[in-house]
Order: sequence, then C-alpha cells, then structure tokens
Amino acid sequence: CGQVEPGHTFTYTWEVPERAGPGPNDPSSIVWLYHSHTNELKDVNSGLIGAIIVTRRGMALPDGRPKDVDKEFVTLFMTFNENHSWFLDENIRKYTDYPAGTTKAGLSKATKLANLRYSINGMQYANLPMMTMKKGQRVRWYLVTIGELDLHTPHWHGNDVLDHGSRTDVVSIEPAQAKTVDMVPDDPGIWLFHCHVSDHMEGGMVARYQVLP
Repeated sequence: CGQVEPGHTFTYTWEVPERAGPGPNDPSSIVWLYHSHTNELKDVNSGLIGAIIVTRRGMALPDGRPKDVDKEFVTLFMTFNENHSWFLDENIRKYTDYPAGTTKAGLSKATKLANLRYSINGMQYANLPMMTMKKGQRVRWYLVTIGELDLHTPHWHGNDVLDHGSRTDVVSIEPAQAKTVDMVPDDPGIWLFHCHVSDHMEGGMVARYQVLP
C-alpha cells in the first residue's frame, strides 16, 4: 500500500516468519521498530512511529505476552526535530509573537535548537506516566530509537538489567536500533530512567520508574 489519504483506511496483514522472532540467544520476546516511509523525515518527526513485539513460538499467552514476563515497557528514546514536523506551520501560528511575519526559513538559530525535543515516548522532564512494578517481578524493557541525532544510552538508577547475559545499568542504542533487556528489581523506590548523553539528559530525556515493595 502507498499513502493512505485522510479519511481513508487500509488493513495491513503482518506476516511473522520464524526469522522475525527471537533468535537462539534472545529472550522469549524481542522488539522491532516500524515507521512511515511516505515522507519519512516529516512523518517520523510528527510521531508516525511505533513498536512491534514478537514472542517466541510456544512462549506466548493468549494475548501475545511472553509467559515468563510479568511486566513489559516499551520506551522510544528519540530527539524529535520539530523543524521537520508536519506541525511546524501550526506551531508558528500558535506560539510565535508575530505569526504573520514568521516563516520557516526565518526561524532563528535559537528557535531551531529549541525545536529539538529530547524525549522518551514523546515526553520530557519526567512527565512520562510512572512506570510501576513490584520488587521481584520479571520486567522486560524494550528500547528503540530512530532519527538523525539519535545515539542514546538508556540508564536505570537503583536497579540493573541483563543484556544478553551481561549485567549492566546502561545500554547503548543507535539510530533504527532496538534492544530487549530484562530486569528483576530488588530495590524499592522511585528511580530515574534517562539517557546518559549529557545534553540529552539536560534537554529533558528523563523519565521515572517505581519499584513497589
């Protein structure tokens, strides 16, 4: 299918060959990225992006969740460049002092830099709804990113994860990459979860997660 016009629908049938599922060294489910290719730069920077989770044959519950996991969280670490968004004209009309005299070409360097939104699931500065789990639960984290400025280092305070058997509290993801890691939290509290690239963290790529006793 090509472009889906406004007001129209199209039903996609997703084929899931064996090679789309977890490999021999993967956990029981893995994450893939999907996004629009109609106008990739504008579409993705306007939010047309998501995740597909594939569970190993024989390991899925009726709703598709893996049997050996209690909680799942999908997190998109992305620098949305609103200078390339379909919503830029609307934002100029809404948020500039002189919209009639403001053009995309005439945006200041400061405004263009401010339009780089360092986010987790589209949210900044710990405004993402609290991701909550209990001590001892089996928690699976799906980490994805895409974009022109996107090399990120998701970091968990307070607890750690297993990344293909290696214990760590920070992992690296590069543009269009997806990773699946597992956590069994043992330290209750409310903890930071953020990108450890300094300017990304300062720019708002910060969330929180809570471990209940």
